[in-house]
Amino acid sequence: MTGSTRHTAARLAAGVATTALLLAGCAGEVPQPQPEPAATAPLPVLDEDRIERILADVQETIDDADAALDAELLTDRVTGPALSMREAEYRLSAASEGDRAPTPLTTSSQVEVVAATDEWPRSLYVVSSVPDDANLPLLLVLTQETPRDQYKLWFWTSLLPGAQTPSTANAEIGSPQLAPDAEGLVATPQQTVEQYAGLLAEPDSSELFADDPFRTGYAEMIDALRSTIEVAGAVGETYEVREGTVSAMQTAEGGAVVVGVIDGRLTIRKTVEGSSLEAGGDIGLLLGQDPAIDEVAQAHYLIPVAFAVPPEGSDEPISVLGAVHVLANVGVPESQPADEEDGGTEG
Repeated sequence: MTGSTRHTAARLAAGVATTALLLAGCAGEVPQPQPEPAATAPLPVLDEDRIERILADVQETIDDADAALDAELLTDRVTGPALSMREAEYRLSAASEGDRAPTPLTTSSQVEVVAATDEWPRSLYVVSSVPDDANLPLLLVLTQETPRDQYKLWFWTSLLPGAQTPSTANAEIGSPQLAPDAEGLVATPQQTVEQYAGLLAEPDSSELFADDPFRTGYAEMIDALRSTIEVAGAVGETYEVREGTVSAMQTAEGGAVVVGVIDGRLTIRKTVEGSSLEAGGDIGLLLGQDPAIDEVAQAHYLIPVAFAVPPEGSDEPISVLGAVHVLANVGVPESQPADEEDGGTEG
């Protein structure tokens, strides 16, 4: 073997040895399948800076629209029941020539409850400060329908005197959103609103609900209306949950804050032929220059209600945190024949 051949053979032998060492060294480091990472709880959908910007933008929109009593100016940042309620208040303000001012609204917040979810729509609940010219704070619900939508004011109601809002998770942690049919509560969110609607129709005591001043005051309003027209007319009532308006957020102890909107319809019917039946108050204002009821009229109220619902197994009743009633419109019921309709449309 020549010198050159011996050197080449030595280099080849060294290379084979090195390769063998590398393979031996890697033998214990072959990548192994890793287990799936443990699922983590959804994160809160908003941080404090974004919440402040959203609330400021919504407030600016409301202020501009209120100044002009123009509901079209609301649509960028107000939607759903909240938009319907503000439209109704603008109609009443115009019909009363400014005597019935819209409810003061503020987005200045005391408490914020942020949804922790990976899904849409997403919600932000806010307990407001007491608005100027008002006596009680508000409960606001803002929603983001899709990833491309802005957060908009979707629901509001006035909290009742002495209402104690239940504890919720810190905004940095977020609270689970609950579906309308969520279990684990003394009643599902949907059942809660439906059963309260039934109590408005028949305002008796209930083991499921604690007594509340809204239900008492509302029943007194209906009784007063009946007394006013009983010589010539009668009042009928129906209540149902407005579709798609039930929302809920879990509380710290496993209960829920639940909100929903009830459609209340009062049918005012003249019962004495040849008599005169005239609507007064806000109903008369929305009937226009001629508040006389020839046969029948229907007053449509929007009733946004908020509840504290205990967890399943609790002995505590459901409490009403807040509620208002807003007269949406007055007109002839849809069941009336077309040739008998007058006095506007029911909204």
